[in-house]
Amino acid sequence: MQTKNPQDCLLDQNIREALRKALREQDSSATIIDELPLWRGRGRADLAFVNGELSGFEIKSEADSLVRLGIQADNYDGVFEFSTIVAAKKHLKLARKKIPQTWGIIEARQVGGETTLHHRRQPQRNNKLDNSALARLLWKNECLAILRKMGVAVRQQMPVAKLWTLVETMGTRQRCDEVREALKRRHARVAVQQTLYDDSRTTVTIE
Repeated sequence: MQTKNPQDCLLDQNIREALRKALREQDSSATIIDELPLWRGRGRADLAFVNGELSGFEIKSEADSLVRLGIQADNYDGVFEFSTIVAAKKHLKLARKKIPQTWGIIEARQVGGETTLHHRRQPQRNNKLDNSALARLLWKNECLAILRKMGVAVRQQMPVAKLWTLVETMGTRQRCDEVREALKRRHARVAVQQTLYDDSRTTVTIE
């Protein structure tokens, strides 16, 4: 039995770095967010890509399991306009059975220490966005700013749950636009803070 070269073991970090590079080449002005919490922490997106659309990427390395993929797909479909799984070849057959037909599929390969990505299916627009899930991507100050811009009378002391409910009444298109812009602004501020204070404790990676 042939022993696999250790440098050809496909790890999460290998896939993540290759994916970030490919996305940056696709749109150098977009915001890339690692480990974006979904549903206030009930789930998490491995990587979010924010430009004119909100796209999510679920990474499955050779060391990962697909046991929770169905639940993860439901969490993604609540908030992402486009979703894609980026996985090692060993996962592709089962992954096709667990993810919706609207999801894109990218096969990741590791040869000679280099990770390459190969598109197997393009993502289609998701029509199952969840108003509640989208609203809950927002922080309280972001909800206040959005609602005040719309002319809604809101007070600083209002509970965030009430603010989320008000955001949910917005049209889907407008809500998606506001969420994307809020995420871009939020993570631009984090990037500035990292530069100013060299806060190594910050876990969100920004470009």
